[in-house]
Amino acid sequence: MTTSKKNGRVELLRFVFALGILFFHIHKRFIEEGEVLELGNSGLNFFARGYIGVEFFFLVSGYLLAASAFFKQDDESLPIGSETALMMKKKFWNIFPYHLFAIIITIIANAYFLEKTALARFQYVVDSWASIFFLQVFGFDSTWVNKLTWYLDVWLMVTFLFYYFLRKHYDVFVKIVCPMLALFILGYMAHEYDGIAGIDGWTGMFYKCFLRGLSEMALGCTTYSLTRRINQYQFTKAGKRLLAFVEVICYILVFIYSCTEMDVKYSFPVIFVMWIAVILTFSNINPVHEVFDNPIFGKLGKASLLIYLNQFYSIRLVQELLPKETFVVKVIACVAITFVGALMCNVIVNAVKDKHLVRKFIVKNPEGE
Repeated sequence: MTTSKKNGRVELLRFVFALGILFFHIHKRFIEEGEVLELGNSGLNFFARGYIGVEFFFLVSGYLLAASAFFKQDDESLPIGSETALMMKKKFWNIFPYHLFAIIITIIANAYFLEKTALARFQYVVDSWASIFFLQVFGFDSTWVNKLTWYLDVWLMVTFLFYYFLRKHYDVFVKIVCPMLALFILGYMAHEYDGIAGIDGWTGMFYKCFLRGLSEMALGCTTYSLTRRINQYQFTKAGKRLLAFVEVICYILVFIYSCTEMDVKYSFPVIFVMWIAVILTFSNINPVHEVFDNPIFGKLGKASLLIYLNQFYSIRLVQELLPKETFVVKVIACVAITFVGALMCNVIVNAVKDKHLVRKFIVKNPEGE
């Protein structure tokens, strides 16, 4: 098992859960509180609990972080501080251009529609500084322009905190600290809050969403260790089919939760159901897993980030420009604008990165020639 080859099923699930999150935000913006939009006579609704998809992203992020640290265990070429700084620099610049594209459009749309004077719009732009640089989650008193970026804020923060321990104390951290950390924090949140969702609830030291990401990435770190253990076994065909059945059932249960009005307290057991599914997905026990070894699924996985980042201004535009249209029309419009924005984001950012336009503008002989 290597970290270089992408897991096709994970990439497909990234895409599916990103759509679920998009549909959740559409539901949240356009369905009146207390109203239920049922999907036919199925007893399901339109992703009223679609936020649960974020938990999948945190679990996967924790897994990949632990996998990366595991394969560097024998690498002592750099002091751990320098290695951590370079790793964070790489992650930041891999994500920041795509985030910058989306948040600039979001700032413009929000400032125009939410503020009425030029001065107020200018102040809105200035107050967006923390959101631009992933600092909002630290508690800076700034306009949270695109609340969806909380996931990136927390992901970067937890990665920074975990990396040293994963590199220097991998075995103890992954097998003892992470599972206990996940249980204690999730237990605390279950006791203190109605459900796992919620972004800007202030605990006194940090936002509630930090605890959400910290616990789930810790759980994700344990996932890598467990998949390595599972992959040491030789399963029979019947055993593989049974575990594949369990994996599918777990995802179905998660999907059912995401499309119901179940009490939000059930979000906590759903996280553990999803965790079991993720363990099995990464273990590649499913007999048909090779079907997903296709580059198209890797592209869908990348598209999930672009969909996630570009949905907020899309929903804002539809809300302001198509207020009287039916819910179905609004859904179609939100999806269409999000996909167009995601495509533009990908094309523009990749063109700038491939031609090193920013570096060439700022630095003379950027390639060291």
